[in-house]
Amino acid sequence: MAHIFDLAPEVSNYTAGRLSNPSKVRFPTTPVFSSMNAPSRFEGDVFDLEFSGQIPPEIDGTFYRIQPDTRFPPLFEDDIHFNGDGSVSAIRIARGHADFKQRYVRTERYTLETAARRSLFGRYRNPYTDNESVKGVIRTASNTNIIFWRGMLLATKEDGPPFAMDPVSLETIGRYDFEGQILAPTFTAHPKFDPATGEMVCYAYEAGGDGADCSEEMVVWTVDADGRKTEECWYRAPFAGMIHDCGLSTNYVVFPLTPIKMDLERMKRGGNKFAWDPNEDQWYGLVKRRGGRTEDIVWFRADNGFHGHVAGCYELPSGEVAIDLTVADGNVFFFFPPDTNITPADGVAKRNKLSSPTVRWILDPEAKKTATETEKGTVYIADERIRPALVWPTNGEFSRIDDRYVTKPYRHFWQAVVDPTRPYDFAKCGPPAGGLFNCLGHYTWSDEQFLDGSAAKESSTAEDNSTPKKHGLEDVYYPGPTMTFQEPTFIPRDGGAEGEGWLIALLNHLDQLRNDVVIFDAQKLSAGPVAVIHLPLRVKLGLHGNFVDHRDIDAWQRRRAEGGDVGPVQPAKEMLPWQKARLTGAVAGASGEGVNGGVL
Repeated sequence: MAHIFDLAPEVSNYTAGRLSNPSKVRFPTTPVFSSMNAPSRFEGDVFDLEFSGQIPPEIDGTFYRIQPDTRFPPLFEDDIHFNGDGSVSAIRIARGHADFKQRYVRTERYTLETAARRSLFGRYRNPYTDNESVKGVIRTASNTNIIFWRGMLLATKEDGPPFAMDPVSLETIGRYDFEGQILAPTFTAHPKFDPATGEMVCYAYEAGGDGADCSEEMVVWTVDADGRKTEECWYRAPFAGMIHDCGLSTNYVVFPLTPIKMDLERMKRGGNKFAWDPNEDQWYGLVKRRGGRTEDIVWFRADNGFHGHVAGCYELPSGEVAIDLTVADGNVFFFFPPDTNITPADGVAKRNKLSSPTVRWILDPEAKKTATETEKGTVYIADERIRPALVWPTNGEFSRIDDRYVTKPYRHFWQAVVDPTRPYDFAKCGPPAGGLFNCLGHYTWSDEQFLDGSAAKESSTAEDNSTPKKHGLEDVYYPGPTMTFQEPTFIPRDGGAEGEGWLIALLNHLDQLRNDVVIFDAQKLSAGPVAVIHLPLRVKLGLHGNFVDHRDIDAWQRRRAEGGDVGPVQPAKEMLPWQKARLTGAVAGASGEGVNGGVL
């Protein structure tokens, strides 16, 4: 009997790059939807996972991670990974065993597309390419980070508000506006938590209008341990760009502004929201955590570079602020090329050859600055440019530290590492989906570069300050030529010193199209994992994750129960201000004057 594929060739449901047959569930054949990147679309539970080695019995908690996982063929054939629907995995570890659970975040996007049985939202963060039926809808996919806050999970993506989920069942509770206290159209995927005060410091960029108008406004909030908003201040960025992560010290917040720029006219033409600008500086905005005023911000400029994620941030005895993060020497997001280029055919290969060292910058809150007038407002720019205080050629990304040391000098950090000198089996694996993160690295700052930062401060004015070199100990693990890693997460040992505990991460078997969860002694990576938990399926390449101690989950489950002292999580009850303005015919423009609570 003839096979169905022998009877007739499969016909694409895309014409000239656009979805022409939405009734047919068939995804594009581009690399974004192939191999390890192919949609998983799995929801379910696996009880008592198979494992090798010994899962440390001291670990009692849940490793949460989130990934974009597209549910329907996208409207555009060249869609990107970041546009997929948010899907949360939970690996519950207790008594030397592990269970697995995975659920989608039930966003407004999820609900509407489920009812239609097709995609309705267009290009990444470009509502001008959406189906007319979803105009005015909060379009976030909530797919970038999953954090635990006051008894709930918050699924976040920086183009919209967070969605709350139950940390045990993974059921979506609803859009969360902090009980009506935070009403901006956007919200960071990287809030920071002060371990000394229990405060969440969070922010939003492109916050002045409807969250899709390329506004230069940004806002910073502090929410205390009891859930009360205690600080809010609005600022203006030098241009409408991406501020993906931030650094938090005891008294300051640092915002790396990456030179990947928004353009409203380009969006209206149906193009990308972002384009890399190789001629633009990288910027760092420094603001006070408490009692901030719009004019207090200082924007520092440095030579062009692409920001990765922040490792640590703390204050020196001099009052200056040190921030450590990876900075690549070119465009990591090859799918957002400069306006003058099209995406090069070898864009992935070029990305994997970029250098991405860990760079320390020293920022002076008292630096002389000039109020510079732009078409849209005033920007406060430091008079002098900054240079790296040190450069450690770790060639990594997804920096993580012991979160108990956020705001403090820290000794240890970990990264997913790209080492092109190691063997890679292209014949078996094809292009390395998600990047060639073929190693995990543990880095320990030397005594010279730890705590007081004096050596780094002195080197900031030296001639060789940008010369890459090791600044401490390196401990690296390489799993083999067919495997890559996703972002690692640190699990502290109960009562242990900084860096004592375990490192957990997903391992991608690119030749087998499946994943393992690997657990290491955090300070002995090169010795190999102490346990490997085997997932019987492939999960999508994730973005970020966090480990939550079960004692915290259990305590908050009691407090959040009916009759508990806090009570159930309250989802948002009203539309956002920009949505109300749209209904009444008012213009939710980029001025921010009262639309979202900000006045500039």
